[in-house]
Amino acid sequence: MGRETGLIERMLSRLIAALLLCAVCAAAHADDGHHTFWIVKGAHNTVYLLGSVHVLKPADSDLPSEAVRAYASAKALVMEIDLNNVTADSLLGGDLSMESLPAGQTLAEALGPDAYGKFTAHAKTLGLDPDFFSAFQPWFAAMALQQAELTQQGFDAGSGVDEQFAQRAAADHKPIIALETIDQQLGIFANLSLDEQRRFLLYMLEDTDDTAHAADAVVSAWRTGDVKKLERLLSESYQQYPELFRLLTTDRNRQWLPTITALLHEDQDYMVIVGALHLVGKDGVVQMLQQAGYQPVQH
Repeated sequence: MGRETGLIERMLSRLIAALLLCAVCAAAHADDGHHTFWIVKGAHNTVYLLGSVHVLKPADSDLPSEAVRAYASAKALVMEIDLNNVTADSLLGGDLSMESLPAGQTLAEALGPDAYGKFTAHAKTLGLDPDFFSAFQPWFAAMALQQAELTQQGFDAGSGVDEQFAQRAAADHKPIIALETIDQQLGIFANLSLDEQRRFLLYMLEDTDDTAHAADAVVSAWRTGDVKKLERLLSESYQQYPELFRLLTTDRNRQWLPTITALLHEDQDYMVIVGALHLVGKDGVVQMLQQAGYQPVQH
């Protein structure tokens, strides 16, 4: 049981970092042009907004120099969760209630023969034991497949933008303000009905052949600050699974906005780091700030 618990803990910590589809991965080099990076002026301070790619290849994980300078001037980081305060207990949630099926139910029953057959076949190609997931909800199995694919391609959450800045903050004793909790993040999936989770897993399976192309497209747009392309990619995601992507992006953006706007009334500078696709589009954080009367400027 100890070995299985350790596997779950490692898997959950990585799944959290790769929660959004904007967490797809590819090489990311600093660029001399625009970045997915905005500066917002408050009455007496500055708030920096950095769009993140959550997982990167270790050898290709250098950060935009402008973002590094912004970090240096910021009193604190504002992130989706406080990565420096993640413990085994907080990840596992004590009884795994959000990850597990009700007692007596199995993943095979929840998915049905056709979907479960597709899941087991794909899991085996990734070196995963399908039986290990028998008591877990479909959303967890789907995210495990995604994480295994990313790992197989050589990508790592530890090299992602969020984790790199969290490590700097730990070394510098710089505080991190969390926009939400781990339970809130995991609850987005755990609160889906089993039918919605089944469709999400099938969507993940159908999308595997296009993973590399999608990753390249997102990171290319991220590197150059191509907001229009990021908006288009986000729109395509909504079309394929509108309810889930509303929960993952728009709803969370609205929940975060009061915290971000409150920072603009302080005297110290702050750096906000969230998934890149949270910042763009008609319901993105940048537009919401514009509607609130602020003037974010992309750099």
